[in-house]
Amino acid sequence: MSSAKKTGKKPDYRIPASDVLWSKTAWQASAVLTVVGLLLCVFGFMSDPERFGYSYLFGVMTVLTLVFGGLFYVIALHFTTGHWGITARRIAEVFASGAIVVFVLWLPFAAGVLGGKFSLYDEWMRAHHDDHGHEDGHHDHDHDHHSSLLGASVAYAQDHGHDDGHGAHGAHTPQMEAAHHHVIEHKAPYLNATRWAIFALFYWLIWIGFSQFYLRRSLEQDGADRAKSIALSLKMKKWSALGAILLGLSLTFAAFDWLMSLEPSWYSTIFGVIVFAGSAMSIFALLIVFGVSLHRRGIVGNAINTEHFHDLGKMMFGFMCFWAYVSFSQWMLIWYAGIPEESTWFQKRWDGAWKLWSLALMLGHFALPFYFLISRMVKRRLGMLQFGAVWLLVLHVADVYFFVLPQAGRFSLNHLDIGALLLCGGAFFTYVFRTLAKHPLIPTGDPRLARSLHHHQSH
Repeated sequence: MSSAKKTGKKPDYRIPASDVLWSKTAWQASAVLTVVGLLLCVFGFMSDPERFGYSYLFGVMTVLTLVFGGLFYVIALHFTTGHWGITARRIAEVFASGAIVVFVLWLPFAAGVLGGKFSLYDEWMRAHHDDHGHEDGHHDHDHDHHSSLLGASVAYAQDHGHDDGHGAHGAHTPQMEAAHHHVIEHKAPYLNATRWAIFALFYWLIWIGFSQFYLRRSLEQDGADRAKSIALSLKMKKWSALGAILLGLSLTFAAFDWLMSLEPSWYSTIFGVIVFAGSAMSIFALLIVFGVSLHRRGIVGNAINTEHFHDLGKMMFGFMCFWAYVSFSQWMLIWYAGIPEESTWFQKRWDGAWKLWSLALMLGHFALPFYFLISRMVKRRLGMLQFGAVWLLVLHVADVYFFVLPQAGRFSLNHLDIGALLLCGGAFFTYVFRTLAKHPLIPTGDPRLARSLHHHQSH
């Protein structure tokens, strides 16, 4: 029984100082992991800066998807004026507001890319400059990534022996080279360093601006009278339509700029939707993991109860299925068309050990959790639901890894990847745990809170 019930006072839903795990240990442990990750990253950058660039992008994008998910949850609740998820909204608001932390983490990556330390995007970011600097059109270097206008896919096919005449590579290499020349030259007005940097600043302004707006207005509601609380709710709803549009566009184009452009001659109009689906699934999984722990420790009382977790579980399950649907749709359309330059992204992910990673995602990110989570019983047994949420979070990290690291070459999970994930994840969760410890975990001033607290009575 919570202390609020014992004293008869209205609960404030704050983490008590006596709960050392949530008030101190959680953020301190995250801070230690941040330091460990930083040391590994410094060593990685000094030893292999080219490979480290991919690892660091993986770390940054992993935590950024959690920001996307949090911002989506908050905007969607305000846009639909839904009451069922209000009690879990503050946690999502804090995750979304972590955009400012991820921005700080992203700055070294941007500096490395624009400064030439990281070669992830050299095939298009510096290819035109290099070509103009040499009369014969050749580059000074010819490494595994082949920084040329031909694109990574042709280079990869040649380096890894896919010249076997099966249609995707080999017999039609001259035609493929011409096709890649055409594709990348056609993309040149979009794929250039200046546009990349300017758009990135707009993305961050959107994410940081909206996440801070919603968190601050929500906190302002906590101490406001009813009239002001209603006015703040209307204000947040008014901006939610624009927020939804800008989040969708910025998320999609950021996915194009930072992930899809790793393979510059490849394109998929649904790629941003796949990133969104994983981000949305991850926030519901995080709300379940955090919410169940807080509920069991009595910190949020019954404000987040079995009915809320049941609904969160249904949303997590739904977006997991949506992720599988759009991922399969992307593959199926490219396979059906049979155009070689469109299949290169999948070719890299079906080579060597990456084939096992692809199969593991199919099985672990959809098939197994589908049969586990489809049951109503599982979604109402908190321990089982929390286990399913943790499982999907682990597979979500594996999915982001799948977006980035195959572009670096053959499979080689190593300390660079672990260090980048520890640094970015540790810094992000240090902020999350510290922020949660400072504020009420439930938006106590929201005028729809009463309906959310009694959500179970409508079932």
